[in-house]
Amino acid sequence: MYYALWMAIQYVANEYPDKDVREQTSALKLDTVAHYIEVGQNGWENVGQEPLTQIASEVGSVDLNLEYRYNGLPQSIDEFAEDCLGELLPSIVWVDRLLLKQGERGEGPLHAAVVCGVGEEHITIEDPLVEGTTTLEIDNLDEAWDPEFNTAVEVRLRDGMEPTRRDKL
Repeated sequence: MYYALWMAIQYVANEYPDKDVREQTSALKLDTVAHYIEVGQNGWENVGQEPLTQIASEVGSVDLNLEYRYNGLPQSIDEFAEDCLGELLPSIVWVDRLLLKQGERGEGPLHAAVVCGVGEEHITIEDPLVEGTTTLEIDNLDEAWDPEFNTAVEVRLRDGMEPTRRDKL
């Protein structure tokens, strides 16, 4: 999880199209992000908003919001991701990698991936540990999207910061 968070923060700090946003973003080291996220044998332990809030306070320009799929989130992964991507910001989802790779639901830890693009039928993710950039069918990723906890992290700019919108480019 902390690799996915670190990757999303690095993007905002180094590549976000608005120079003012980049200048107000502290590109944290991986060790700093890992300090707040407790990872155990089954992935992120003690999932909650508090460590995300602590990380965001060190970054300066972003809010990291833990969202629950069935608590107001859109039901499909592309609908969820399009909201952040409309502001040229990534989102992070937990997926069952075994289901993606072998077509069967796994029993191991869930895997965090950064959603960085959505099309009509495909979605692109950055996998910080295993495969790098991968484009998948939306339905396949949607089915693998965290079947147990149904969680995701929205990366948003802090209040007072105007995001660059995809439709204005």
